Amino acid sequence: MGKKKKEKPKVEDLDDDEDLDDDDFELALPVVSKKPPAEEKEKGKLALEPLSIEESIDEEEFEFELEEEEGPIFKQLHLTLEHGIRENDYELRVKGQGHGFCNIFVKHLLEIEGVNIAAYKITGIIDPQIFIRLEKGYDIKTILNKGIESLREEVLGVEKLFQKLL
Repeated sequence: MGKKKKEKPKVEDLDDDEDLDDDDFELALPVVSKKPPAEEKEKGKLALEPLSIEESIDEEEFEFELEEEEGPIFKQLHLTLEHGIRENDYELRVKGQGHGFCNIFVKHLLEIEGVNIAAYKITGIIDPQIFIRLEKGYDIKTILNKGIESLREEVLGVEKLFQKLL
């Protein structure tokens, strides 16, 4: 058997006499002025049209100033240095750091004279490990100090570059 088609509800045609105007439709959105008044520009606030009594908001709740920090903030590292299998092998454990720090620190260590091998391993079970093999006659503490200083210089250089951009 054939199915009956459902009849679509009829839409009433609008007469030309009953054209709808823009005034017939209203949006219930707050109006934001495009250009803030001069006195509001000086204060750094955005000028808003007044809201209805039910929607009024205390302006003091939204005013805040950004505090500028003085000088660079450095994070203290917790390091543990142990001897490796060979005489010039060392294992440095860095608590609380990830791939970002370990990767760039190893790159800086490899650029220092006297470092044969530098690599790191992160397992997630223990703290990240940095393995360092030195040539004979080099001190691990001097090598680590040189690596940290070169890393600090790079960070300060990047900071100055960003300040120029701002």
